[in-house]
Amino acid sequence: MSIEGSRKVTKLTDISLSFEPNPITGDISVLTNERSINNAIKNIVMFAPLEVPFQRNIGSQVSTFLFDFVDQGTAGMLNIEITRAIEYNEPRVEDVIVTVDARDDQNAFEVHIEYKIIGWDQTYVFDHILEPTR
Repeated sequence: MSIEGSRKVTKLTDISLSFEPNPITGDISVLTNERSINNAIKNIVMFAPLEVPFQRNIGSQVSTFLFDFVDQGTAGMLNIEITRAIEYNEPRVEDVIVTVDARDDQNAFEVHIEYKIIGWDQTYVFDHILEPTR
């Protein structure tokens, strides 16, 4: 007699904040699984604290570092802030590894984020370029 275990894999869904309709159905676009998490991470990193109504703790101080010198010191501070913001605000992920590289020739920072969705075995990667807005 053999016993096989199985676990139910949860499907994660969010709506797209662009509110663009699906070209086929006309409904608001839905983001699923890792696309949903990637969008949430991007929003957490880019929102400033107090920017989300009634959610004063969501966000990060990343925008304050974007006008500093583009060097490894600022990249280190961004690394700490992004890691803190994700671990504090995104309960669906674990084993977060953030790497920030200063691109002084482009006046930008390249952010590389690796994470696992809780209950899933695969590691996901999210890359983003941070640059000051004009």
